[in-house]
Amino acid sequence: MTYKNSVKKRKNNFRQIYLLKNYCFFVLEYKSKELIINIPKLHGKLNEVIKMVKEIHDVKHLEKSGVKVDEMIKNLSGKDGDIIRENFEKYEPIEGVLSELEEKAKGHLFVVFCADWCKDCKTNVAAFAKIVKLRPNINGVFFKGIKSAPKDPDIRWRVPPSPPEVNDFDLRKIPTIYIVDSNGKLVGEMLENPEHKPTLEEELVYILDNSQG
Repeated sequence: MTYKNSVKKRKNNFRQIYLLKNYCFFVLEYKSKELIINIPKLHGKLNEVIKMVKEIHDVKHLEKSGVKVDEMIKNLSGKDGDIIRENFEKYEPIEGVLSELEEKAKGHLFVVFCADWCKDCKTNVAAFAKIVKLRPNINGVFFKGIKSAPKDPDIRWRVPPSPPEVNDFDLRKIPTIYIVDSNGKLVGEMLENPEHKPTLEEELVYILDNSQG
């Protein structure tokens, strides 16, 4: 099957769009000239293709590759881990807002990128962990161990030890909580700290209310 026919047959299928994303990154890394020549002929503007593949994600893969809250808390270690665990135990979300978030979160996956050494992660990842612990219907997965690549100006995050999923998102800062819908479309995100509301649960409700979905 040619790439042109592949795109034509796969454009409405989520799993195949994910494969298209992998192809685009492969070409971008190894055949940059071909990417610029061929893809615009098939899809128009190159930037629209890149935007598309950055906004569509494989939900099943993310759920399988990330860790759930119980495992995340269980694997905390060292002084940083102790701080996160302490903040997790102490955090008390607003009950009414928590119920509202649980309702609005239906059909969404919350994808958290974080690291134990990160100051804001110690607070906000702990808070989100408490939220999903109290309300298991809120579907959240954690990707930990994020580390930058300071010696390589062309790479933001070093893989490994960072999970390879960092390259599926435009991850700029940690913690980042991405929200994707059941089709894998990115509909919202929170970077580092709540921006519009005083608490994390209120911020997530705000993001869902103003989502792109």
